[in-house]
Amino acid sequence: MKPQKLFYILLALWVLADLLQAIFTPVFSDEAYYSLYGQFLDWGYYDHPPMVALLTAFSGALFKGNLSIRFVTVLLHGGTVWLIWKTLPHKSLTYTEVWTFFAVAASLVMFSVYGFVTTPDAPLLFFTALFFYLYRHFLNNSSWFFALAICVTIAAMSYSKYMAVLVVGFVLLSNLKLLKDNKVWVAMLLAAVLFVPHVLWQVRNGFPSFQYHLLDRNDGFHLLSLLEYIPNQLLVFNPVCFCLALYFCWKSRKTENLFERACLFTIAGFILFFWVMTLKGHAEPHWTVAVSVPMIILLWQELRKEHWHKWLMRGVVPIALILTVLRFAAPALLNHNFLNILGDRKKFAVIHEYCGHTPVVFVSSFQAPSLYRFYTGENAMQISSLYNRKTQFDIWQFDKDIQGNPADIINPNVYQRGVHEGYDLIEKDDVSFYLHKTKAFQGTNRIQVSVDNYRITNDSLYLDLALYNPYKTDFVFDNPEFPVTLHAVYLQDNRFSPITCPIDSGMVIPAGGGLRCNTVVKYIPGAPVVICLDNVVNRSVNSPPIKIKVHD
Repeated sequence: MKPQKLFYILLALWVLADLLQAIFTPVFSDEAYYSLYGQFLDWGYYDHPPMVALLTAFSGALFKGNLSIRFVTVLLHGGTVWLIWKTLPHKSLTYTEVWTFFAVAASLVMFSVYGFVTTPDAPLLFFTALFFYLYRHFLNNSSWFFALAICVTIAAMSYSKYMAVLVVGFVLLSNLKLLKDNKVWVAMLLAAVLFVPHVLWQVRNGFPSFQYHLLDRNDGFHLLSLLEYIPNQLLVFNPVCFCLALYFCWKSRKTENLFERACLFTIAGFILFFWVMTLKGHAEPHWTVAVSVPMIILLWQELRKEHWHKWLMRGVVPIALILTVLRFAAPALLNHNFLNILGDRKKFAVIHEYCGHTPVVFVSSFQAPSLYRFYTGENAMQISSLYNRKTQFDIWQFDKDIQGNPADIINPNVYQRGVHEGYDLIEKDDVSFYLHKTKAFQGTNRIQVSVDNYRITNDSLYLDLALYNPYKTDFVFDNPEFPVTLHAVYLQDNRFSPITCPIDSGMVIPAGGGLRCNTVVKYIPGAPVVICLDNVVNRSVNSPPIKIKVHD
C-alpha cells in the first residue's frame, strides 16, 4: 500500500470518527443557539458573523437531531485536514510522514473538538487552512487566479470569525514585500467589498458585535487573566505541542523561507496578541485556535526529522492516543452531564410537559430557550435584564409577538429577588424551577426611554423623559399582574446602584405611541446612569447610558 493511500484511509477514519461523535455527543448550549441562527438567516448576528448560520442551515435542511447542527461541520473538518495535508511540502512521501501528520493533528485538543462541535471556529479553521494552501501556491506563482482565490477566502474567513483579520495581518507582516504587488491590494480591496453586506448589517443594528467584543468585554485588568493565559493555551493545544511549536518558532526565527515565516509570525503573533489583550480583560482560551493550522504544518516539518523522532513517540503520540480514547468516552460522560456544561434535557422535557404549546419566556439566559427550541420544537425566547449581556434575541425581539398574549415565564432571578406572587415551584423527577403562567404577558424590554432634558439642584437630578411603546398593545404601568416601576441605575465602582424614581403609576403608553413624564432622583456625581423599567419578570435597560454633566 502506498503512503498516499494510507493517508486517505486514515482521513476516512478521521471523518467517520467525527461523524459518530457528532451523532452521539449531546448538543452543547451554544450549538443550539447557533442552530437558531440557521433558522433566521441574515448578514450578521449579535455575537458573530453569519458563516456558522450557513453551516447549521444546510445541516438542518438535510438531517434532524444532532446532525441538523453538526453535519456540515464534520465535512468541513475533513476538508480542513485534507487542505493542511496538501499544503505540506511533500517530496518523497513516506509512511512516517503520514503517521506523523495524523499524530500531530489528533494531539491538538481544540482542533479535534471542532471536528464535530459546531461553532464559528469550525469554518474559521477550514478557511484558514485554505488561505495557507493558496498562499503557498501564490508564493510560487503570483497569478491573478491565486490572488482572486485568496480574496474570496479572506472574505469567507471574515464571515466566519473576526479573528480572520489577524491571520491576514500576521501573514502580511511576515512578508512586507507583498504590499508592493498590485494583485495583493486588489485582492484585499475586493475582499473588503465582499464584506460590505455584513458591515451594512452592523450599521443598521447599531454595531452590536463591535460593541460587544470591543467594549462590553473590556472588564479591566485582572492579574488572574494575565497569569491563566499560558496554562489555558497549554490545554487548548497540549503542553508538548505548544512548547515545541514555540521552540521551533524561536529556532527558525531567521528563516528566509517566506511560507515558513508566515507560519511563525501567525503562531507567535496570535499567542502574543491575545496575551496582551488580557491586560484589559479575560481572553477566552479558544480564541487562538486558528493557530492550529500553521502549528500542524510547522510541527510536521520538524517532527518528521529523525533527531526529533523521540519527541514524537514519547510526547505527541501518547497524547494523541489519550485524546482519541477520551473522544470515544465523551458521549457517555456528557450524556450524564459529567462536566456540567450541557443543558439538562430532562429539565426541558418537564418544562414542556407543564407549558405545552404556550410560548416560554426565559429570563437572563440565551442558552435555555435555544436548547428548549432544539429539544421540543416549541416557541421560546430570552428577555435580557440589567444584570446580563444582550444577545441575538434582543435583535430578533420575539417577545414583541407575545405582548398581551399567553406566555409561561421561567425566571431564575427569583433566587436573588425573592419569589414574586404568581410564581409556582415545580418539582418533578429531580427537576425544579419556578414557573409563572400568564394569559396576557406584558414585557418591558422594548420600551424606549430618552432623556429630553435634565437639571441638577443640590443633590437631586431632575429628568424630563420621553417614552415610546413599539408594542401593538397599550403599555400599562399599573397592570395588575405586571406592575411597572421606573429606576435610575447608576454604574458606580463596577456595580449597579438602582434608585426608584417617583412617577404616576396610572400612566399608559398607547400602542405605537409615546408619553412624556418628569421625575426626580438622588444625584450621584461622576456616575453614568441608565433608565430601567422593572416588573415581576426582570429589570430591563430602556435607555442608553447617560453621562450627566454639571454646567457652570
